[in-house]
Amino acid sequence: MIEMAIRQSKTKSQMGTKRPKLRGRRKKKESLAEQRSHFRGTEDFNWLPMMDLLAYKQITNDPDHLIQLKESQDGWADLLTVRGQGVGTMSMNQQGNLIQGFYHFLQAYLEDVTFIISPFPVDTGRQQAFWGRRYERITQQIAREQNPRRRLQLQTQQRYIRDKQRTNIEVEKQLVSEEFIIVLFGKDKHTLRQNRQAAIQYGGSSLILEEISLEKKEETLFRINNLNTRVK
Repeated sequence: MIEMAIRQSKTKSQMGTKRPKLRGRRKKKESLAEQRSHFRGTEDFNWLPMMDLLAYKQITNDPDHLIQLKESQDGWADLLTVRGQGVGTMSMNQQGNLIQGFYHFLQAYLEDVTFIISPFPVDTGRQQAFWGRRYERITQQIAREQNPRRRLQLQTQQRYIRDKQRTNIEVEKQLVSEEFIIVLFGKDKHTLRQNRQAAIQYGGSSLILEEISLEKKEETLFRINNLNTRVK
């Protein structure tokens, strides 16, 4: 449901009610950025230049990791991720409240903003790390075990862990999740921090916005610029 609202908000922005834009852009570049702000990685684009969407100089080396845009009049930008809410398990009333909360955000947050729907491989890194530790521990126990019956039990567990690890690796190779990223803008770093705080506040429990690590931010920017490249 929140996905539908985000997609509908793009239509709403095209009608002029809330159209995000960068101040230093020409009209045709704003239009092109709007068209390309939603992608799934399956379009017939071998390469889409980052310049058309979010031209930037650098990411600051501080806890905020803010994005300095290339054109000085465009100022600064930041990326936040929209947390999934599991709407499939919600009642109709709960889903309706979620949609109303999202529309409240669009009405209350008046600064420039846009959404990007970005495909990322499913991350099973934590699962792989967990089963990797289990596998190492079982292997050490097998090396020390003298009881044949207990040794056989441990070997069975070891095979099970290998199967789990193969499954986790295949999941990362084959499955792609769709992540929602919100792009916020500000004329300077102070204004951008204020806008970010306001967006998080106005989003409330309907649009839960979370900060992104430097690594994830770099991955997101790279993914936008290289649509046909898988990012780990």
